[in-house]
Amino acid sequence: MTEDLNWELAVVGGGPAGMTAAIYAARYGLKTILLESRVLGGAQATSPGIENYPGYSYITGIELAEKMKEQVRKSGANIKEITEVRSVERDDNGSFLLDTRRGVYNAQAIVWATGGGHKKLNVPGEDDLTGRGVSYCATCDGPLFRNKRLAVVGGGNTAVTEALYLAELTDEICLIHRRNRLRAEHIIQQMLFDTHVEIHWDHAVKEFRGDQLLKEIVIENVKSGEQRVIEVDGAFVALGSDPESKLLKPLDVAMNPQGEVFTDGEQKTNVEGLFAAGDVVESLKQIVVAAGQGAIAADSAYKYIRNVKRGPI
Repeated sequence: MTEDLNWELAVVGGGPAGMTAAIYAARYGLKTILLESRVLGGAQATSPGIENYPGYSYITGIELAEKMKEQVRKSGANIKEITEVRSVERDDNGSFLLDTRRGVYNAQAIVWATGGGHKKLNVPGEDDLTGRGVSYCATCDGPLFRNKRLAVVGGGNTAVTEALYLAELTDEICLIHRRNRLRAEHIIQQMLFDTHVEIHWDHAVKEFRGDQLLKEIVIENVKSGEQRVIEVDGAFVALGSDPESKLLKPLDVAMNPQGEVFTDGEQKTNVEGLFAAGDVVESLKQIVVAAGQGAIAADSAYKYIRNVKRGPI
């Protein structure tokens, strides 16, 4: 069977933002394809528990991802998993060309929802204990560690903000930072200094240890090389996000220095016909936010496509 390469809307990314965009676009009647480099689900699928998504007091990430995935299938959107977009160009007619292993897809508009991976330390034990004590989102997982021994790793706005939040949940918390001063904004630094958070200056994490669950962290003084062990129940790596936006740079899409895409209230980028949603954009990194942005992006894409094909709505 010959692959259909011509679509009205291409949604790139199969996390909450991308799946929601595909659902809404298909319901609008747009000929929609969803391209995902792995399998549908996104980063949410790795979360051991979600307590702040409306409608569920508690649900695992994989369960929520499966429910979303089933809804995408029922919507009528065409799903292509294990289909990485390798490049994005624009032809003389204003359509977008997305190169994949299946061929070059042509789309009148794009919703870019590739997400943003959390920056990792890449130390022993980190991967094995992710979801078992090692986390990258205090807002997501913090309530699971109420009154536990916690550590936050980092020294920028993300780390300090997460430490302030977690300090309200427990009395035993420390911040581990490899420098002798924080990089966060001065006002939130002062807020941190007024709390009970202990700061380990000039220290780097060398290893996470534990059997089934995180039990301790090995930290090293970057000046003396001396190592010691901290006993913890949870560790929050807060080094910022690593948005998957590099393929958009040839289109001159506006981004901040971290690579997060700038969008307006309608999820429009500065490139006509290109919309973005979810963790790849400059916004709060939460599933409910990503889903909302996906719906808005699909609505904006529908209006754009109909305006191009039939005149203003």
